[in-house]
Amino acid sequence: MIVYLGLLFAALLLGAAAAGVKLIPQKAEKIIDLLLTICLYALLFSMGIKTGLIENIGSKLSMIGLTALAFALLTAGGSLLIVLISGYVYLLFRKSRFKATKVQNRERKNTAANKKKSFINIISHLKEPALLISIVVVGATAAATTNLFSWFSDSITEWLLYVLLFLVGVQMVHGKTDLLSVLKNPISLALPLLTIVGTLAGSSIIPLFFDINLSEALAVGAGFGWYSLSGVLISDLGDPLLGSIAFLSNLFRESTAFLLIPLLAGFGKQRAAISVCGATSMDVTLPMVEKFCGVDYVPLSLAHGILLTLVVPFLVPVLYASGIS
Repeated sequence: MIVYLGLLFAALLLGAAAAGVKLIPQKAEKIIDLLLTICLYALLFSMGIKTGLIENIGSKLSMIGLTALAFALLTAGGSLLIVLISGYVYLLFRKSRFKATKVQNRERKNTAANKKKSFINIISHLKEPALLISIVVVGATAAATTNLFSWFSDSITEWLLYVLLFLVGVQMVHGKTDLLSVLKNPISLALPLLTIVGTLAGSSIIPLFFDINLSEALAVGAGFGWYSLSGVLISDLGDPLLGSIAFLSNLFRESTAFLLIPLLAGFGKQRAAISVCGATSMDVTLPMVEKFCGVDYVPLSLAHGILLTLVVPFLVPVLYASGIS
């Protein structure tokens, strides 16, 4: 875990350093954008391959797919809802303490106009995520139905992530993003906390509809999108079936994030977009956050994902063993 986090940060800092010393000049910005897009597509395709190579993936999906999908929708939905409600409450608090200026009124009008425009053009927002999901599906289908990817290694995905973070580091410097100020911002701590609360709240609804007790449901949700670890942890705790549900539900949450990030960012809800990503906001979905929310939100996305990643190995076994019914 420490080595993994270290390598991710090393890639990010290396990219920032390369841009900082002008090894990669500002005028190469368009090339960096193109390379980032190519790497994002390659990463999504590799994720699809990894999914398609899971043994008996068809039978697993048929047995536990509905439960996993419900988990994904409820956990992502819980995170989204709690962040939106918190934002609304915060705005009400500010209104009670400060008088709105004409400039603020004008900004709200412009924001409302932008939201209306985004709503009218919602179909256009769906084109990009539809393409990204299609890339994953094509990769999974090809891997599951052919032997073309028997050579595939997980290290390919890891290296793609390192390249992506390197390019993101370059863009952070080119965009003059102040990482230190973001880390000092209380939102960097508040957003992961809201994600945890919203995710667990969504997970608590599962026992009402499925034969899973509350402690098991909370343990599955506490994966926060980190499917590779949460499934293994629960399987090792003695429940392989629930481990499979945890794996697929967190995988589906990641896929749900790919769909929601462009939509939420289009409506000006960048923090909510980061929240639905869960722990993956520091790596897999980070390029999506950068692409649709903007490079200024990259530090917050990193801080959010890192904090959630650190609590997953603790929360999953503790909640599973808690015996809450």
